[in-house]
Amino acid sequence: FLITIFFLALLSAELLSSRCYCIAYFAISLSLLFKMSAPDLTTTLLNCQSPDPAVRTAAEQTLAQAEHTNLADFFIALATELATEGKDVTVRQLAGLHFKNLLVAKDDAVQTEKHNKWKALPAENRSVIKATMIGTIRSPVQTARHTAAQACAEIATVELPYKEWPEFLTTLMENVTSQQLDDGVKISSLECLGFTCERIALVSDAPEIAPDVTDLMLTTIVDGIRSDRPDSIRLAAATALRNSLSFTRKNMENENERNMIMKTICEATQSSDARVRAAAYECIVQIVFQY
Repeated sequence: FLITIFFLALLSAELLSSRCYCIAYFAISLSLLFKMSAPDLTTTLLNCQSPDPAVRTAAEQTLAQAEHTNLADFFIALATELATEGKDVTVRQLAGLHFKNLLVAKDDAVQTEKHNKWKALPAENRSVIKATMIGTIRSPVQTARHTAAQACAEIATVELPYKEWPEFLTTLMENVTSQQLDDGVKISSLECLGFTCERIALVSDAPEIAPDVTDLMLTTIVDGIRSDRPDSIRLAAATALRNSLSFTRKNMENENERNMIMKTICEATQSSDARVRAAAYECIVQIVFQY
């Protein structure tokens, strides 16, 4: 396309007998080209929600084109959109959900294809994306934190079974155990763990999670479900624990670890919050079913 523009510029120059016209025409053509190929992501995401079918379809096509043109840059742009404080919360949520959907599919074959595309991205690009996403779990905006937790879970679903992204669990553990971070960050971190366990369990060809990974998961979750925690944190932890139980067979086979897990769950059944009690009993049902 650039070559075509260049030859059109040369042709115009011949017709006008002026080299200056050629240079000017070429510069203007390039300027228009780059403007057309770099649409405003914020506007495009909002247009995807437009009630006007024509506007909505055009926006969806623009996002699809960006995905196919340079997937790494598109992931980075969406992650940045979600991470940017001060942006409209609706746009941030749309960016995060679109990011998540780039890694999710109901069909197993399509799911594998999406995961393979992620794995094929340059390592340096993936590192930037992951750091941006997991950092957003500490956002002061609840919707941004929650959406980032969902997006991070999808990345972890691809990488954690292969012992990649070691910063994922250590960061979440730090978030949950830190005295400086507020309860909202702890809840989103535990939600992220729960989402991750739930998603990995659905991936049919995922390798078995390594014992040291499940140990770190359990340590973080158990810290969140402690009896001295606020009920909102205990609820997120109990839900995460229920989703993680399919990976904890080796922990359940160890008497000391099993007793610790059961003690923590039984204490949660005595919570004054009915939601926490229900989540704890769901854990017990899951343990009886599996073990």
